Amino acid sequence: MPKDNWCIQKSTDEDNNMVFITANLGYRDYGFKAEFPWCLSVNMTIIDKNFNGHPTAPEALVLNQAEDLITAELEKVGVTHFVGRTTVNGSRVLYYFVADPDKANEALVPMTKTHQIREWEYRMEQDHQWLRVASFFDKNAQCL
Repeated sequence: MPKDNWCIQKSTDEDNNMVFITANLGYRDYGFKAEFPWCLSVNMTIIDKNFNGHPTAPEALVLNQAEDLITAELEKVGVTHFVGRTTVNGSRVLYYFVADPDKANEALVPMTKTHQIREWEYRMEQDHQWLRVASFFDKNAQCL
């Protein structure tokens, strides 16, 4: 595991919405990406949001708690790399990379069948080169 090096970046999406990216820059040059070829993205709905769709302070605490619960369950079934998240216009997406998608499913499916503190859904796709999060590690990215 690389050393944590968290950075918050500000960007805009194709619809000119403000995007906050929270990324662990320790993964920028991580040499074992190919061993964790499955990108697991967890999309959470932001309920209590401000004018630009970003969470209010109390809502951010709820989202962070949900993130911690998901991360803890994934870590129980194997090595999980949480590389970062995006927050934009009513949605927060968490990005993990795992070696075994079946084990990740074993951890997450039971969670989806019980009440969660915030509604979420997930997708898992092969991404050997971690292209889904490449923009997180742009050499010109500026941390706030």
